[in-house]
Amino acid sequence: MRLPTLWNQIEPHELLYPSNLLTLLRLLLVAPTLIQLRRPERRRTALVYLALAMLTDALDGPLARARGEVSPLGELLDPIADKLLLDGAAIILAQTRGFPWWATGLILFRDLGILAAALVVISRRDQITPAASTGKLTTALLTLAALLYVADGPRTGKPILYLAMVPFGLSFVQYGWHFIRVMRRKPRP
Repeated sequence: MRLPTLWNQIEPHELLYPSNLLTLLRLLLVAPTLIQLRRPERRRTALVYLALAMLTDALDGPLARARGEVSPLGELLDPIADKLLLDGAAIILAQTRGFPWWATGLILFRDLGILAAALVVISRRDQITPAASTGKLTTALLTLAALLYVADGPRTGKPILYLAMVPFGLSFVQYGWHFIRVMRRKPRP
């Protein structure tokens, strides 16, 4: 769907869906979380903010499905909020807590690729692509790794980060395959 068409599909009342309010809360927590991550003396506060922000991610999707309120607004904002938070956290943790730069680079590369592919699909195929199952598992494990890096550094964070690289790699393939399949379909009239 072209971006103007996408915006026409978003209804103002979707802003009041509890699931979308959780996503908006996560977006609002991005800046304060990243600011606290930069300050070593505020590590506990950063840990709480990051945990709270990512808890909203764990809750918003199931809540939307349970209430029958899956919406274009939520499908659009949810992955953006996740990527802003986790990508920003990876960069700051690489600068301050020993998070590997190679992992940060891979995360940024993957997420920029997903966003670019999503924009192509939106503009050419009139749809928003759903998150891949491996993408959700990757987000959960990267969140856990980030929380452990904040709390204890590489000692406990690195094993979980390495574990996260398994679904992370699979998500590259899953998202790529999905993108190819969507682009091969005939466009909607």
